[in-house]
Amino acid sequence: MPSREHKLLVALGLLVLLLAVANLLVGSVSIPPHEVLRMLTGREPERESWAFIVWQLRLPGALTALLCGAALSACGLMLQTAFKNPLAGPSILGISSGAGLGAALVMLLFGGTIVAGSLSVSGYVAVLLGAFAGAAIVMALIVGFATVVRSNIMLLLIGIMVGYLASSAVSLLNFFATAEGVKSYLIWGMGSFSGVSTQQLPVFVVLLLMGIVGALLLIKPLNLLLLGEQYAR
Repeated sequence: MPSREHKLLVALGLLVLLLAVANLLVGSVSIPPHEVLRMLTGREPERESWAFIVWQLRLPGALTALLCGAALSACGLMLQTAFKNPLAGPSILGISSGAGLGAALVMLLFGGTIVAGSLSVSGYVAVLLGAFAGAAIVMALIVGFATVVRSNIMLLLIGIMVGYLASSAVSLLNFFATAEGVKSYLIWGMGSFSGVSTQQLPVFVVLLLMGIVGALLLIKPLNLLLLGEQYAR
């Protein structure tokens, strides 16, 4: 008989599938369910606007939300295993706040453009690079502290402190930024998937799947860490 954990996983999987379907059916524009099914099976709908809404707006957002959830869950599990603490996670350790600070620096301080010599990057790519750099710097700090601080509780407290410092820096940037910049950053911070386009989706999917595959390849080393440092060595 399937265990309780297996039943829970199946139930959660079905719930995610139902929510993804609901995302395609529910919105500010009412589209009949049979028309959505027609489009998903490759047939033409009654109205061209319905096809644009489903294919260009709702479906990319749903896929992005699903993949983001998978990535965040994998990150949380790897951090919990590496630091041997069930409370460890991107938000607790300040990594999410570091990403927010990196994005705020790009959007509020540099005007949405990163310039390095003759190379100039702007738009969502610049924000993405800023957020990635901020998260990577905070992660490097936490790993550095982990080599010195042996207490898991102290390490969590350090992560929380780093997160608060990053949040304070973001608040300071918001204070000196323009109203338009603050609004743009708030919309970014809410995590809306409405701006995801079909042109951006392939790159995002490839990068995320590479990360997921890399996480799967680390299953055995991480399992060794769970047995203790002496056994892992």
